[in-house]
Amino acid sequence: MRFEHMDRKMPRELRELIIEQKWCSSFLEQGVALPDLMTDRKYLAELNRHLSLDEKHTLHLILSAFGCEPFTREALEKQAALRMAGAQVALGLVGLRRAGVVAAFRKAWGEQLFILPEDAFAAWQMLLFPSDQLQTGKEDLALELWEAGSSGQLNTSDAAPIHPRGLAQQLFHFLVACNQQLSLPLTNKGTLHKKQLQKLKEHLALPNDILRSAGLTYAFRDVYDEPAALMIEMAIRMGFLSIHSRGDRYLFNQQACLRWLQDSYDRQQGQLYQIWRQLLVPAPVWLEHGISLMERGEFGLWYEIDVIIKGIRSCCSFGGQVMDESSLRKSIMTTWMAPLSVFRFIELGTDEDDHLWFRWLITPIQESLHDLDSNLRSSETHIEARPSLYVQPDFEMLLTPDVPLRTEWDIAVFADLQATDHVRTYRITKESFYRAWEKGMSSEEMIRMLHENALYEVPAHITITLQQWGEQAGKLYIEEVTLLRCRSEDIAEALLRNEKCLPLLGDRIGSADFIILREHLTVLTKCLENMGFNPRSSRRDENTAISNPQISSENQTGGLCYSRDTIQLYEMDTHLPERAELYPDMQGIPVSWIKEFREYHGSTRKEMIRKAIEWKSVLQLRKEGRIRFIIPRILREERSGWILEGLEEYQEISLASEDWEEMKLILPGINDEGVYT
Repeated sequence: MRFEHMDRKMPRELRELIIEQKWCSSFLEQGVALPDLMTDRKYLAELNRHLSLDEKHTLHLILSAFGCEPFTREALEKQAALRMAGAQVALGLVGLRRAGVVAAFRKAWGEQLFILPEDAFAAWQMLLFPSDQLQTGKEDLALELWEAGSSGQLNTSDAAPIHPRGLAQQLFHFLVACNQQLSLPLTNKGTLHKKQLQKLKEHLALPNDILRSAGLTYAFRDVYDEPAALMIEMAIRMGFLSIHSRGDRYLFNQQACLRWLQDSYDRQQGQLYQIWRQLLVPAPVWLEHGISLMERGEFGLWYEIDVIIKGIRSCCSFGGQVMDESSLRKSIMTTWMAPLSVFRFIELGTDEDDHLWFRWLITPIQESLHDLDSNLRSSETHIEARPSLYVQPDFEMLLTPDVPLRTEWDIAVFADLQATDHVRTYRITKESFYRAWEKGMSSEEMIRMLHENALYEVPAHITITLQQWGEQAGKLYIEEVTLLRCRSEDIAEALLRNEKCLPLLGDRIGSADFIILREHLTVLTKCLENMGFNPRSSRRDENTAISNPQISSENQTGGLCYSRDTIQLYEMDTHLPERAELYPDMQGIPVSWIKEFREYHGSTRKEMIRKAIEWKSVLQLRKEGRIRFIIPRILREERSGWILEGLEEYQEISLASEDWEEMKLILPGINDEGVYT
């Protein structure tokens, strides 16, 4: 969950408590938004200086043991068992909640969960684990490029080739296929029909097993394989596809698609990387650390993967969840590196010592997905089309690697894809020409497109042929229309007298029927209903994808992939316990127990120990001037006496009553200031 989502769920009282903190008031007065304040490293560095020792230790433990995954207080205390008393953890959690660093949620049955916002993770990692920084990358290395399944690091069963251009090109071909369909109807189950799905997948080259190994989980696994599910998910999240309100079909938003196609290929890839990233987070803590460490790398520089592995082990060591290097290397390759390589987000290589390296082929865009639609709408980074394709005498076109997807989209309207590689091959056929013509593209537009983008002169016979096909197409064609049938001539005359209906009525057929153009059907139906009629019609308007507001990314229905961010289903816990609540009935103990060192009778010692265990607090012991801090765990009675078992400086210890002379009960947040570190 991102902080902005927490902010929306946050009650006003808690939000005011956060913004009233001294450290952030000046930034807020300067106009810094609260989500930026709570996720940007330069602001969080200031907050870090104001955190107490217990809060810092607790936060360090959260990042080390859980990352951005939800956790309970009991699970956190278990991870802290060797280092912190339970009361210290509880006190640290309260302080972090007051500061807005961590949020608490309640399940319906009362269980409390805590979470660190995912967009603050990278900043806190850099602040709390400063020694685990990514080393300076190397520019020129003699490496053998790694491909999925080629080096023994991963075994892949799929024989399908991996697309050299990456995920954006794959999604492009899927969107072209969607646009070429008359409609995208769904079965009663809510899935695309199998025959149509095969057409949409025709030019995909994504290995199933690599996506499956990444842990992609989604609905309708009996119908969709991993590549199909991923393409549909990407298209939905980008706002290109949405389910109609009746749930019977997908709507294709061509305008949103064209805005995306207008951007640079690096940004197109970067946006898809962000979606893929969201599909996997909140991830296991080791992967969260690995992703964050990797994203510090610079574009085009090589980094050794073993450095990432060591960084993960170092960051996770505090929480005690450290895999061995071999298992960790295999897991991060399977779950993260291999898919990124397939999508061409990164490139992998091996050196002469068989060590693996990676480098970014994209600039991972660190912007929230809710900004994608506004960025696409503004489209300030239009890519200027330059002549970059070869028109062959046999009606084939060769598109060089630098041809923008926006240009390729226009080509794909009137030509069929033959080969998808770094150099894409299209062929103009009579069938592809008529397909484009039916979509509203004229032969003149096709000819202009070829002449504007061809590196050399377009063969004359191709221009002539397109002109001839255009003349033939204009003479005779079949058009789908809707027939409005009136029960009587009087009703037909009434419609003609209505000023709102008249412009929407087409040619009159006979005395009581009208031809209705497809684009007028929805508006006319409403007009007829306002006149008191109830036209019986399926009212299927396949073109509503462009104008229907339901297709906007803000209102789209959910995708196929199951969200890992389950905590968003719960309500935020508004109660912030006071320190006194950590120690119920504190007024029932003698004040001397927490005020000063004293020698106590054996029975009183046992009472103090039991109370320390109950409150999960700390005992301060002294003998002959030596002071010890003990986190008590068990008071065990034996024939020879009783034994105190607990922790001291991360070690388990056992003490008999004669092992100390004086003692004091330490309650974190009450009398611990300056006592221990």
